[in-house]
Amino acid sequence: MIRLKRKVMIVSLSLTTFLIMGTAYAYSDVSAPLQNWYKASFQQVSKKMNAMVQQGLDEASQSLSVSANESASKAKANLKKMVDDTSHKAIDSIETARQSYAGQIESAAELAKTGAAADFDKYVSASKSANDREVDQWAQETIQGLTSKLGN
Repeated sequence: MIRLKRKVMIVSLSLTTFLIMGTAYAYSDVSAPLQNWYKASFQQVSKKMNAMVQQGLDEASQSLSVSANESASKAKANLKKMVDDTSHKAIDSIETARQSYAGQIESAAELAKTGAAADFDKYVSASKSANDREVDQWAQETIQGLTSKLGN
């Protein structure tokens, strides 16, 4: 009987110890090391990703800046070329008009020397119509040029 009592006590003590250890193990936070590792890994990867994103943003910003500078340079060169072309056309037009008017003045001077009023009136009428045609042609060319440049 004593043996039976000892066996019951040993079994009872063993079960009680097993239950106490199980309860203590259940209340312990076994996942804490795993959680800490996950948090540390997440922070490390987040830092790497942030660094990569920042580097990408910096490279994109530099690329955009270079592209904007190139576009501005091209626009400036095109504008300078257009201004030069327009000024050369204007100078040529002025020179042509000067030569035409100089010729008209010489013709008028010769007509004035001869004293023929009817010839002078014909000359004035012809000069006026020629000037009107030149002005109309110049206006049409200017309008067409501006329209084509606005279309581009």
